[in-house]
Amino acid sequence: MTNYRDLASRFSLVFDLDGTLIDSAPDLQAAVNTVLSSHGLRRISIEETQTFIGDGMPKLCERALEATGGSPEIQDAFYDAFKKRYMGAPAVKTKVMLAVRETLITAKGAAFAMGVCTNKSEPVAETILNELQLMSFFTDYVGSMPGRALKPDPEPLLLCAERIGTGDRQAVLVGDSIADVKAARNAGMPCILVRGGYTNTAPELLGADVVIDSFDHLFEALEKLAA
Repeated sequence: MTNYRDLASRFSLVFDLDGTLIDSAPDLQAAVNTVLSSHGLRRISIEETQTFIGDGMPKLCERALEATGGSPEIQDAFYDAFKKRYMGAPAVKTKVMLAVRETLITAKGAAFAMGVCTNKSEPVAETILNELQLMSFFTDYVGSMPGRALKPDPEPLLLCAERIGTGDRQAVLVGDSIADVKAARNAGMPCILVRGGYTNTAPELLGADVVIDSFDHLFEALEKLAA
């Protein structure tokens, strides 16, 4: 039987947001499609949206424009319109991923130090965490801000680990994509990937330390890292 408090004394947890804690694709798709339609471009599918997520919202817009034949010249205006639309409704259809809330409740009770590190705009991440009633689980969160690097650069991940106060504990990144694996490697951290997120490549091929089928296997993964 897992001793969660022992694990909490050994590890702190930094979570990716999109595709790991939440399924944000429907709201991102809605915002992108509103702007695409305003430019006379075709709408993108939910499957396309999922493949475009992971490297920040500007990159999502760039990929959507490229996929629909939009001119690169409108990219800045497109992103500005998208950001306005998305920031006004970032948590309408967005849902917490399977077993996330229950696992976070257990982790909080075991006194894990926990934070969120995302390439999503920090104000938007804050809104979503509050709207979905997840904020109380985390000591701090780090998102995209002017002048701050994005994952896979280690900067935001190291900043998040510092803010949550890892102390002597090993910080572990829990994510869903290659950007998470690369960020963890660049920061010198172990990485656990959860299936069901936003990646076109099978998670076991991305080089994570442990891959789990769903969030409720998180503590088993930490036991493997401890061993």
